[in-house]
Amino acid sequence: MGIENDSGHAEILPQTEQGEAVDPPQRRRSGRNRLICVLVVLVVLLALIIVLCLTIQARVVLVVYPEQIIVPDTDKREYRVIELTNSIKVTLVSDRNSPSASTSFNAQVGSLSNPDDVLGLAHYLEHMLFMGTEKYPKENKADSTASDYDGWINAYTDDLNTNYYFSVENSGLKNMSDIYTQFFIKPLLRKDSLEREMMAVNSEYMMGFSSNFWPFYELMTSLSNPESPHSRFSTGSLTTLNKTDIQQRLRDFYDRYYSANLMTIAMVGNETLDTLQDWAEELFTPIPNKNRDRPTFTKLPFPAKDKRYVCRRVYFVPKSDDDSLHVVFPINIPGRPNLSYGMYILGYEGKGSLFQYLSKKGYITQLMVSISVETDNFISLSIVMELTELGLKQPQFIIESMFKYIKRMSENGVNRQLWEENKKIDDFKFKFKENDAAHTLASTLAAQMAIKEDPKDYLNPPSRRLFNETLENDIIARLTPDNFNYYIGSQKLSTESKNIYGPQLVNTEPWYDTPYTNLEIKQSFIDSWTSVIIDEELTLPERNVFIPENFELVDSSTATQLPVKLNTSSTMELWWYLDGEFGQPKINFGCRIHPVLGNPTIRSSLLASMLSSMYIIETAEALYPALSVQFSMGFMFDDFWATSLSGFSDPNKVKEVINKAMDSLFTLDFEQDEVYFNASVVEPLRKSYQNIANLMPAHLSRRYAKMIQDEFMYDFPEILDQLSALSQADVKSYRDQFLQNVSINCFAMGNVLNTQAEEYAQIVQTKLSTLGKANLATDNRIKDFVYPVLKLGKGKTYIIRKQALNKDEPNSGALAQFQMGIATSNGPYTNRKPYTRYALNMLLGLMLKERCFNYLRTKQQLGYVASCFDEIYKDILAYNILVQGSRLEAGAEVMADEIDKFITLTYREFKDMHGTEEGEAFFAGMKEALQKQLEMKPISMSDKYNKFANEVFDPDPDFDRRAKQALALGDITFSDFLDYYDRYLIGNDRRKISVRVYGKGHTIPTDIDPDAGEVAVNNIVQFREANLKDKFEIDD
Repeated sequence: MGIENDSGHAEILPQTEQGEAVDPPQRRRSGRNRLICVLVVLVVLLALIIVLCLTIQARVVLVVYPEQIIVPDTDKREYRVIELTNSIKVTLVSDRNSPSASTSFNAQVGSLSNPDDVLGLAHYLEHMLFMGTEKYPKENKADSTASDYDGWINAYTDDLNTNYYFSVENSGLKNMSDIYTQFFIKPLLRKDSLEREMMAVNSEYMMGFSSNFWPFYELMTSLSNPESPHSRFSTGSLTTLNKTDIQQRLRDFYDRYYSANLMTIAMVGNETLDTLQDWAEELFTPIPNKNRDRPTFTKLPFPAKDKRYVCRRVYFVPKSDDDSLHVVFPINIPGRPNLSYGMYILGYEGKGSLFQYLSKKGYITQLMVSISVETDNFISLSIVMELTELGLKQPQFIIESMFKYIKRMSENGVNRQLWEENKKIDDFKFKFKENDAAHTLASTLAAQMAIKEDPKDYLNPPSRRLFNETLENDIIARLTPDNFNYYIGSQKLSTESKNIYGPQLVNTEPWYDTPYTNLEIKQSFIDSWTSVIIDEELTLPERNVFIPENFELVDSSTATQLPVKLNTSSTMELWWYLDGEFGQPKINFGCRIHPVLGNPTIRSSLLASMLSSMYIIETAEALYPALSVQFSMGFMFDDFWATSLSGFSDPNKVKEVINKAMDSLFTLDFEQDEVYFNASVVEPLRKSYQNIANLMPAHLSRRYAKMIQDEFMYDFPEILDQLSALSQADVKSYRDQFLQNVSINCFAMGNVLNTQAEEYAQIVQTKLSTLGKANLATDNRIKDFVYPVLKLGKGKTYIIRKQALNKDEPNSGALAQFQMGIATSNGPYTNRKPYTRYALNMLLGLMLKERCFNYLRTKQQLGYVASCFDEIYKDILAYNILVQGSRLEAGAEVMADEIDKFITLTYREFKDMHGTEEGEAFFAGMKEALQKQLEMKPISMSDKYNKFANEVFDPDPDFDRRAKQALALGDITFSDFLDYYDRYLIGNDRRKISVRVYGKGHTIPTDIDPDAGEVAVNNIVQFREANLKDKFEIDD
């Protein structure tokens, strides 16, 4: 009971045990006791306040940033940036329509921080953090939990950061975020995981032997300033990591660099921002803040004027048959300057560009400009040109031409008009950017937060880019002959002293065994390139006439839920869909052009590829300005032709792009100089087939499996035998004969009216009939161009054993592929709902995914690649188990045996689970995850277009296909699943291909067990033609 005192607040009077008020005289007589009580109360209150403050400090956000992230106009997601009391900055993204969720944790430490004596330690630690924590000690807990939520896990280590992220369906976001959070609180880094993950890192390193990127990257960095950490090997291997004290070194590295103040986090989900913030406070605040300093690197990899590291010319032998020229300019300007203006001009491929100048001479086929290395105080600009054999003999001319073009760029300083146009283009690209998937957004945000102070800059909005003439001119001023290196790569280079392509190669890069020679650029060349005279053919980009001007959205009030067929012409089928969901002023438009059916041949396939190359060359100059503003239109030439356009929906620009693209098909020059034709068309095509020999064993395994089932697929030596005999006249004849009788099917979708769709399709039809002299048919031929797959024998395993085509390939690979039957057929499940077998195959893929990785990679350590996946190959359901690794004691034969063991053991495990409470709950969870996957909505207009186009161009369009699959899934029981597993992977209905590709150091066995249904396949094409006659035209 209380009364109001003078201050207006209630004063509580002391009471007796019976609750009666004590009168004031009694209170005065007990003053000392009362004082003691007050002091006690104050002490208790003070203690409570301290505890409360500590609790608040541990749970409450320190800062909510008022600055808003600048996002595209069409991005309806909500964003909030907070900083927790442990100094972690977190970006929260609420996307109520997202079908998936993700959290990305970015630790600001990467391979540049590797100790000199344990190279690759940062990458190795990335692997080890997945191997269990104090709260979640199970090794594959992250992977298995992600699988439960129909998701996956991933991480990467670059120079400055290690980024951990995942993708799951929304209900798993908090659980998965907690599992990842524990990586940064109490990882176990246990001893029994060290060797296995070291082998995984080594397998990842060994995969680089099958690529051109990593060997070149390590060569380039190894020749840089040894005082800079850029010069050191980054991936890690058994050689660098197998130390007696490696566990302690991991712990020391973790303690030194993994601290809350060196982390950024981005969380994307369909919960409200307040809920996401509650989760962030609860989960991320316990990450300890050790107040570590961010790693800094002051030694430049390519110091200016130091001719030990700049003004170098390096000749090297790549892994695949690609001739290339890499030019690298070190831009030693701190603060991460924006290089977009210079990159835009140097990478331009329109009229007057460096690319067109060199391409028309037959010297290059591609030119790409990028940033190759970037830190706080260093950035390098890289120009990569794919050379023809002619260009390989003219490196000095190509480099001279490059400096002529750079001189054109700099002759009057930075061109403000071009700068503004480039920014304008980037502005509207950003303004109407389609939504990324949750995991892409999360990992991008977390990485950008590590280098951008202001949240407004997290998504790199071009509107924040300010014109700085001094800086732009400073950047261009560093693109000089005394401040660059160039690297020429070709397999035509050799270690022999007599070589017309370059000097003798006297060195070998230690990590990828790349032969090379490192020489200083002659001063006479530097002087010559410094004083070049600009060629009048080299000009800066003209004003871009394809920049869209109309971004208005058409009235979508009459939009339909599904595409509509417009019956506007007897000689063309046209589908149309007006999108009212994404609010994008964009269009997707595609047509398929079908000739009279004829079986594909090697000759027709080669001629189609040659026509494609000629078309790309023809349209590059005219259509590159359109491409630079995201108008993409081109042709795919095969047994049928497909043309597609995507971009902004400005009707005038769309019509101009379609007209130019169609005109180019009929203005091709088939009487080019033969030397030029061979260099630009024939030689690149030859290389593309020759480089099949350099595919990784995993990719070769997939190719061989397709080859035995596809009657029109041939091995590359047979293809190359016919290439030399083909001429320009043959290509012209192929084009003209193709058009003698064609049918047309088109689909237009997006911010487009039906009348506009008809107009665009009519342009295609008119150009084909007038310029191409095409006879237009009235029949729909889509069904004719689905080629049935050859049917393997029941109960058979077709064993294909091949040596890796690259004699130096360190990896081996194995693939088990199973044919299930026609995708649209139910097979033996005749009395079940449509798509029951289809749903069972998807369920198989989901239920085996995590177990496959855990058994084949984590436990058996067979290699870095270990995956199980369902697919549709052409028109049939298939299931695959694929492994690749480099352990000599675990070659292709061991891999194949372990795949078989995995299939048997997992089936037994599922049988034991069947009927148990735990097993049935697991099965129900897998069905629920797959159900959500089938109900997943497109996240962008492009995603939606692909979904609809798959049906529009299908012989039997079914826009309710996913819904029907979901209905079929609902009726499937655990018993159904076990029956399917046994029938198609183990039992008598099994149709299996087992491909084994053997790396160096392995011999090919010849043993076969006919009693087990094994059949040896030596020459794939000969075996196929002699033994496989039946096709999956009628399912059984």
